[in-house]
Amino acid sequence: MTSRQSVFSHDIGAYLHLMAVAMLCIVVASTASSQTSRIKRISLMTPDLDRSIAFFTEVIGFRLDFEGTLPPGGEPFLGPVFKIDAGQPIRRALLSTKTEPRGLFLIEHEAMPQPDHEAVNAVVTVIQVPDLYGTLTAAGVFGAMHSDVITDVTPEGLTFGEALIISPGGHAVLVYEIGASNNH
Repeated sequence: MTSRQSVFSHDIGAYLHLMAVAMLCIVVASTASSQTSRIKRISLMTPDLDRSIAFFTEVIGFRLDFEGTLPPGGEPFLGPVFKIDAGQPIRRALLSTKTEPRGLFLIEHEAMPQPDHEAVNAVVTVIQVPDLYGTLTAAGVFGAMHSDVITDVTPEGLTFGEALIISPGGHAVLVYEIGASNNH
């Protein structure tokens, strides 16, 4: 073997070693990122599925992907999680946004207590909307209560406006728009 062949063999060996290390880094990085937690969907109980579907599609801007009835015992987690009789048929719907497929799961439970608008909200769903004031106008037409617009600045320096809407099912929905002000 000549010295030129030896250098070439050494360079190929170093190249192959470097490629193996790079591939290992990619595998480790993709494995680590695939194990990162993320929110799959929000599930909300509602006493009137049709009215809630109308609210989230007409006011908030979701798209209805699926609406149907589960047969008795059709989904085992609903009973224990929501404290409802899963032995009975259960109406439900899946809704999406442009960026979050099936991000909202609505479950009808007609015996659900009516919302207490004076009670503390244990859960607030935060949704970015393209037109804050248009959303609030639609909420008012829909008959949903909402707060005044509050403006603030994100830690990154972006101005935003936000307001709280109470859905027909009694859920607190905080809608916000980047760039919106309360001088509307």
